Amino acid sequence: MTDWDLLTPGIGLTSIGIVGVGISLAGIAKTFIDGMHAVSLLTMFIGMILLASGLFKDGFPSTGRAKSATFITLGFLVTFGFAAAVTVSAQVPSIYAYIGLMLIISIPSAVLAVASYRQVPYLKALAIIFVSAAVVGGSTFYAFGLVAPKPPAPEEEEPAQEPGAPAKVINATILAGSSAQGNPSFEPNPLSVNKGDGVQWTNADNVPHTVTSRQEDLFDSSTINAGATWLLNTAQIDAGEYEYYCIFHSWMVGTLNVAEGGAAPAQGANATAPTSPSNQSSASNETSGAPGANSGGASVTTVSIVVGASVPSNGEFFKPDSVKTTVGSMVTWKNGDSSPHTVTSGVVENSSPKPDGKFDSGILNPGDSFPFVFDSGGEYPYYCMLHPYMTGKVTVI
Repeated sequence: MTDWDLLTPGIGLTSIGIVGVGISLAGIAKTFIDGMHAVSLLTMFIGMILLASGLFKDGFPSTGRAKSATFITLGFLVTFGFAAAVTVSAQVPSIYAYIGLMLIISIPSAVLAVASYRQVPYLKALAIIFVSAAVVGGSTFYAFGLVAPKPPAPEEEEPAQEPGAPAKVINATILAGSSAQGNPSFEPNPLSVNKGDGVQWTNADNVPHTVTSRQEDLFDSSTINAGATWLLNTAQIDAGEYEYYCIFHSWMVGTLNVAEGGAAPAQGANATAPTSPSNQSSASNETSGAPGANSGGASVTTVSIVVGASVPSNGEFFKPDSVKTTVGSMVTWKNGDSSPHTVTSGVVENSSPKPDGKFDSGILNPGDSFPFVFDSGGEYPYYCMLHPYMTGKVTVI
């Protein structure tokens, strides 16, 4: 009858070993594959010895109970072994070596275990024969593995060389107020450059934009935040005419003309040497007064928070305190006072502020600015949240 004191750990260790070897050869444990191989093989080797000893300690099974136990045990082993074989064969071509290794371990272990428990007189000779055969077989397998032709290593692809920095950069602008449909978007437009020139767009608006070609995967700036820039090197773009647009505002459309070379483009006055991001500045034209300083009717109007505005008796807070501008134009507030202020849309009734949520600068410390583009007409009263007696108004026509 089987010895369950040996059979139980034998089943567990063998199962763990088979699963471990299967996982290792399948490439799942690549980060510790060598250690996994060693532990798995050792565990499976010990498990097979205990398993054989437990099954055949008192001879081959003869009773129904013993045969049932043996059948269940072998069923576990066949199931785990088949699962490991399928996994390994789907990943690496070493499944036959894996099966051979299992046989080399299991057959000698079973024979030696049976011979030991039956006290066969020539047990020592059998042990020497099997151990020697295992050593010779393993050495041969290892030697043939060293001299066998190896598949050629895949050639490493040389990384594509990035084009160098352009010798000349043409400046372009995403205009203030371009987020309002109907306003001019890009300047100059169309934009003509020679192949190999750089084109640098500066976002003079106060909302994010993109410069994205209509032709798929040709060029895409991703998000250009307010005041940021993006440089396109045309060295890898074929000569031709390319339409581009802003992903966020599809009505913003521009044209880029790339020539093979020769005469300088018409807007050559905008050409400069490449500049580092730290030296780049926004290309907005600031005015202080009536709208219309920017092309197409859009403008940038500056309102100052005057010195001493935090004192109620100062008499002057925003200069000018009433501004008229056009749809799509920008108004920029600059804090020239020594105290913090806010520019918050809404009204003040009975000294009680009532914000309407249309715009809010948050805290403007001394020297800070707050730009805002008005996309629709109407009157926009505002005030300072910290000093509600400071009020102003923007009228958009």
